Amino acid sequence: MAIIFTRLLAVALVGIATVLAKKPTTCPVVSNEGTPAGEFKNISGIQTYHSYPKDKSANTSTAILFVSDIYGVPLLQNKLLADSLARAGYLVIFPDLFKGDAVPVSSPEGTLNLTEWRTRHPAAEIDSIIASTITYIRSELGVQRIGGVGYCFGGKYVPRFLAQGKGIDVGFIAHPSGLEATEIQNIAGPISIAAGELDGAFNSTLRRNAEDILTTKNATYQTALYSGAPHGFAVRVDLNIPRQKYAKESSFVQAVRWFDAWL
Repeated sequence: MAIIFTRLLAVALVGIATVLAKKPTTCPVVSNEGTPAGEFKNISGIQTYHSYPKDKSANTSTAILFVSDIYGVPLLQNKLLADSLARAGYLVIFPDLFKGDAVPVSSPEGTLNLTEWRTRHPAAEIDSIIASTITYIRSELGVQRIGGVGYCFGGKYVPRFLAQGKGIDVGFIAHPSGLEATEIQNIAGPISIAAGELDGAFNSTLRRNAEDILTTKNATYQTALYSGAPHGFAVRVDLNIPRQKYAKESSFVQAVRWFDAWL
């Protein structure tokens, strides 16, 4: 009996060691500076940034659709964020939602009057670009499951396409703007939300309403609130302020862990 027990214990320890060996040994890290590593391709008339994992053949069955803030593909931090997700092992596809008309990077978001700009980029047009990008990801790239990340402006559209049959399977959004209750209600897949304490666009009332809807739906969801974090913290922060730096880095880890678990 002792011999049998010893052998079983040895087998169990080998199994545990094998599982542990498969787990990442380092925490995923988000880049805040550097040169973008991806490439642009023209996809049905839309300039689309592609960022690839180190081993392009490692997993072709999943990809992440990057739905950006109003600064779009010209913003360095957006491309570096896409590259960071790629380093975590995911193919990332990032379309130019605004067809060359993103808000200038030099314009502080809090001082902008976006009324006229938004009329040039109505929801129907953004929906069309996202839908065609999803078709490209599935049909031409052969991807079976799609994760969606949405920041600020994009935080409204990932939930829209996380509805049943719309094309996104798993979602992560940070400091969403313009997100409506009906869009949350229609979410059909797992959703993770990163919120900032100082974000007026997704304030405590809106956060509570979102959680109430997701709880009532019995959805698979996660919410995280970061102290001292302003609107835009998951993309653009003052890295000299510890709480902002922590919020950006931790929200990135939140996204990667969410996709690792559910995508």
